[in-house]
Amino acid sequence: MKNFKGWRDVFSFNYKQNAGSKSYILVTVLVAVLLMAAAIIISIAAAAPDKDDENKETEYCTVETAYVLDLADLGELKFEEWIPALSEEYYSKLSLVQVENLTEEELRAKAAKEESGLAVGVVIKQEGNTISVAALVPSTSEELYTSDGKEVADLVAVAVEQARFEKSGLSELQLSMINKQASIAVVDAGEETNVVVYLVQYLAPAIFGLVLYFLLLLYGQQINQSVSVEKTSKLVETLLTSLHPYALLTGKVFAIVATAMQQFFIWVAALVVGIVAGGMISEAMYPGTESGLSVVIEFMRTNIGESALSPMAVVLALVTFCCGFLFYCVLSGMAGSMVSRPEEAANTQSIFTLPIIVSWLVCYFGTLMEKESLLVVARNIPFTIPFCVPVDLLTGAIGIGQGIISTVILLVFSVLIIMLSGRIYKGLVLYTGEKVTLKNLIGILKNKN
Repeated sequence: MKNFKGWRDVFSFNYKQNAGSKSYILVTVLVAVLLMAAAIIISIAAAAPDKDDENKETEYCTVETAYVLDLADLGELKFEEWIPALSEEYYSKLSLVQVENLTEEELRAKAAKEESGLAVGVVIKQEGNTISVAALVPSTSEELYTSDGKEVADLVAVAVEQARFEKSGLSELQLSMINKQASIAVVDAGEETNVVVYLVQYLAPAIFGLVLYFLLLLYGQQINQSVSVEKTSKLVETLLTSLHPYALLTGKVFAIVATAMQQFFIWVAALVVGIVAGGMISEAMYPGTESGLSVVIEFMRTNIGESALSPMAVVLALVTFCCGFLFYCVLSGMAGSMVSRPEEAANTQSIFTLPIIVSWLVCYFGTLMEKESLLVVARNIPFTIPFCVPVDLLTGAIGIGQGIISTVILLVFSVLIIMLSGRIYKGLVLYTGEKVTLKNLIGILKNKN
């Protein structure tokens, strides 16, 4: 560890220089404000009720009163308890009334006398082992049709079946088994049932990859330029008399990574604050609407993965993201260490940019084409881990265990590249101004001094 002695001094100097610049502060604050404002506006717009919904009147069952005559001797019919559909708003105006000691004609007359004109009679008969339910729609009603009577008869039939179970003498356990209802769903074959789920599963990795790519491109080039310019100047000889290359590169890379991550987390925090604030404002403007961070979390867990956006998954995703960013920044530092002349900086940058492009494409198209075997491999390769594991953790596509393994892989390879870069950095000092060849690099790496 003595080779890393003094890296904190290098880190402190470079961090203050980068984080204290006016351009850095301006960009950070401006983007944070824009993200917060955008989140609030989107939350309010999403919560606003549709104008068509506002103008559309709530529909109710046309029949308001149904007189039910039981001629099958079923006993008391507990409509509210036995007919779950009556709890729906559509049937809120419908009243089922059980009557006795009436004939069918008297029942029809009773329904016809209802002032509202929206009453029907329902007769329950038994012929042998068969029980029938018939609706009597008064001919005097101008608003009711036979279809309205059938709708009510279907409801009463549910209560009739329950009454038959009650009179059958079955035990409570047997009744509960009979009353279990099957859950029915209809899905269009080959089509996604929810557009938002599709967007999260397939566009989230692409957007995340682009954000990471631009961050790496911006700060990676800064590291490459800083290391290469310093290395090709006479200042490097003075620095190496007091610092080991491991400490010099570690401090410089960590400082730029810290400023980048600080900026990124400020933006993330602004986005979260915007979502929460947007939810609160939406609730105040449109009472009863569902919006905000809790709705996003619930949606993700229901449609993507049960561990989506759990506290542990969020923390580990952020740690993995930081480690992945560090890995590529260290790789950029190694590219800068190979520069012996200023004009070579652009050539060595491909060592840093090419793996970024390839890794992002592999992860994105692996997700798009649902190549799970490819993604399993990508989650264990240091170059591709930063582009897939953080998103997979946040959406619940992988577990915490896989996230920890991927993070450890990134940390191990980051340390190895720092050590490799340090040897190259120190070894190429003697080649300043000369063209570096593969033979020179192999000779430097073989040299243990």
